[in-house]
Amino acid sequence: MKYIQLKDLKDLAMLVSSAASIGVVQHLPLKEGHLYFIIGGTLSEVFLYFVKLKEKVDGRYIIYNTLSGEVSFSERVRTDPNLNSIPIIEIVNQDLLSKELVETVNSLQEWGEDA
Repeated sequence: MKYIQLKDLKDLAMLVSSAASIGVVQHLPLKEGHLYFIIGGTLSEVFLYFVKLKEKVDGRYIIYNTLSGEVSFSERVRTDPNLNSIPIIEIVNQDLLSKELVETVNSLQEWGEDA
């Protein structure tokens, strides 16, 4: 699996909002920080699109305003016009991402702000 580190949660929210087949962001706590990601790709390759943050986001939904580009967080779905509510799925345990990939991602620098 190849990985693509995005600058911030806004980039991840824009990606999820523009892809019809991806409707959620997954959250995996790391030794150092928090990994928010989606998995995508082609028929022959799989990609991990992610952003690594120092702190856990405050909410169960990423709220992306498609008009202004503003990102916020909420504990519940927002139905206002121009807002996309993207659920954050909390991962307790997984074997989808290899140990080596998780270690590599864990060692990478955080980019951007927590939003």
